[in-house]
Amino acid sequence: MKPIEQPKSLMEATAEQIRDAIVSGELPLGSKLSEQRLADIFGVSRSPVRDALAALQTEGLVNISAKRGSFVFTPDLKEVDDLCEYRAVLEAAALRMALARNPEALIAGLSKSVTDMQAALEKQDVRRYTRGDLQFHKAIIDACGNRSIAQAYERTISPVMALRTHLFTIMNATLDRSLEEHAALLEACRVGKTEEAMRLLEEHVGHLVDAFRTALAEQEAEPPRRTARR
Repeated sequence: MKPIEQPKSLMEATAEQIRDAIVSGELPLGSKLSEQRLADIFGVSRSPVRDALAALQTEGLVNISAKRGSFVFTPDLKEVDDLCEYRAVLEAAALRMALARNPEALIAGLSKSVTDMQAALEKQDVRRYTRGDLQFHKAIIDACGNRSIAQAYERTISPVMALRTHLFTIMNATLDRSLEEHAALLEACRVGKTEEAMRLLEEHVGHLVDAFRTALAEQEAEPPRRTARR
């Protein structure tokens, strides 16, 4: 006998749709979220949308202001630094466990993701690439065999993934280097070099902070736009 799967509530299904849209870049960072517009898109009332936005605020994906309304989050450098540090600690622990407990499943999951990412890069399909990237790191979490780590990762990783999509699509972070780093990490896992794999993973995660810092510096260096006189 198998446990009975509980159906998702309307609020949970709505939150999942909004979460996916933010992580994929369909709803850009900082964009305003209209409860009525989202309700019309999903074919639901405003109540589950309002509850979904409140739930996503606890994940760090949405900022809600009583006066201004709801917006997709816009992180600062300290927040990005903290998120990536947290992610590196969690994924490094999961990677060590996965290599010790379930290396075959780990390598199979990583290999499939790298293949998908290569295909996406050849077509310059950024959203498909980010989905492959997400699956790569999720393969590490899945193979570690620790439910608590998996649940913590699922609850907190969405802002990092949304930021990564933003950097890939808006700020032009390089996909070529990203793919090379994933392939090198896969190879280290394949030959059983645990410490090398850990080092590569931590460096790879840290590059997200570097890309965000560079993007902020470039934005600050841009000259202010002149408005035409009438």
